[in-house]
Amino acid sequence: MFSKVAVIIVNYNGLKDTVACIESLLSSSCSVEIIVVDNASMNDEAVELHKKFPQIHVLREEENRGFSYGNNVGISYALNMDIEYVLLLNNDTIVDSHMIEFLLGEAGKDKVLAPYMYYFSAPDLLWFCGGYINKFTGNTQFFKRPKESKNRIECDFITGCCMLIPKTVFTDVGYLEEKFFMYCEDTELCIRLKKHGYRLICVPKAKLWHKIGRSSQRSGSEFSIYYITRNRLCCVKDNKDYFYMTAAAVSLLSRYVRQWQYFILGKKEWKAFQKGIKDYKKGIYGKSNQIV
Repeated sequence: MFSKVAVIIVNYNGLKDTVACIESLLSSSCSVEIIVVDNASMNDEAVELHKKFPQIHVLREEENRGFSYGNNVGISYALNMDIEYVLLLNNDTIVDSHMIEFLLGEAGKDKVLAPYMYYFSAPDLLWFCGGYINKFTGNTQFFKRPKESKNRIECDFITGCCMLIPKTVFTDVGYLEEKFFMYCEDTELCIRLKKHGYRLICVPKAKLWHKIGRSSQRSGSEFSIYYITRNRLCCVKDNKDYFYMTAAAVSLLSRYVRQWQYFILGKKEWKAFQKGIKDYKKGIYGKSNQIV
């Protein structure tokens, strides 16, 4: 049976979550090609995945060069297949058996689609149904839970947790930005999509459940603070024609407000925040070997 969709999952030391994600995909009402890019995980996780799921494609990288790089490896591989769409999917998700079917029902060459995303720990609680990029502040914000969930929601931001993308986008718009290593790559891609006239839409009938925070380190860690600070400033700088002149200053100020508590307490999070700013100013990107 012809598979219209190639699903790309990046795995990094997340075998248990990745296995659960793949098993949910294999129960899908649509036939899909599953591509797992293993970002140099320990304990031979790529070998384990290949043994457990011989029907999928497992690509092993010798070095962890980031979330965007891993996805781009998978995208390049997928574009050599006879498919029409690429689905980027976090490994810490469980998809509804009809999610891909419902997304394809709304798909088109000018659309990038996402499902409604719920908390895995609270299955009826909506986590994401679209968002917007604030041109004044430079920050990304999720929409509040809608009163009516039956209608499609058009937006200008879709989280990289799950995106259904026509294969032609990668020729037209390009791949994910690899210099970020982690975080903000989805914001930057959405900006380019909007510049090229693509519509970003969330589909209520399509559902998944997300194990929030499993794909990196805990929220508010030195890891996340460093990369979000550095990459947010870089994203604004690289897209001056999209944001208002206030964006860089307001984005930085808002992050100072958020991190001020760590300065008072003298914690490592404050040092990570400061290093993110310094590396942005120096033009240092990619993976940081020493955050604090």
